[in-house]
Formats: sequence, C-alpha cells, structure tokens
Amino acid sequence: MPGDVLIIDSISKSFGHVKAVRSLSANLPTGCIYGFLGPNGAGKTTTIRMIMDIIHPDSGQVRVLGESSIERVRDRIGYMPEEHGLYRKMTVRGVIAYIGTLHGMGKVEPSEPAR
Repeated sequence: MPGDVLIIDSISKSFGHVKAVRSLSANLPTGCIYGFLGPNGAGKTTTIRMIMDIIHPDSGQVRVLGESSIERVRDRIGYMPEEHGLYRKMTVRGVIAYIGTLHGMGKVEPSEPAR
C-alpha cells in the first residue's frame, strides 16, 4: 500500500503573541481528496504556507511525498494562494497553457473537449 502523501507532525507557528497553529497533526493517504476548512484566523493559510515551505514551523515536522524537504518534490505539487486568482480576461485553457509554459512545457494547441 502506498504511503501517505502528506504527514504533518505536531506543527506549531506563532507570530508574536498570536498562536496561529497549535500542535497540528494529520496524515493524508495517497489517492484521497481533502478539503481544508475553517473560519478566518483558524490557521489554514499558515499551515499551507508551512507545508509549501514558504514559512517554517516553530516546532514539528512536515513531510510531503515522503520528503522532509519540499525542494525535492516541488515540481509535483500545485499551489494557488488565495491572493492570486485566475486572470479575468483569460480563458481557463489560456491560464493552463500559460502555467504550463512557466513550468517548461512547449506550446500545445488545445483540443476541443470530448462530448
């Protein structure tokens, strides 16, 4: 059986006196889809940023695809922060093609969707 895609082991993060994340642990197995829900200020964005190694936890560990360093697997992960949505004047296909070129894909003409 494949291992866990994501292991969060007792991560915590504070900003001054504000405890944004307190001893969070979770294991997400391969082949599952999860949502990360909670009210404003619950620590969702802080946790995602720790998973993506944008900020570092004060304590605890994160393992993504079996690696403790996301640098080894960054090209296998997608992340779209809420601050940067889709471009309003681009089609979804256009955005996908644009993102693909940013990641080294050659230009591909989009095909019509199957009906």
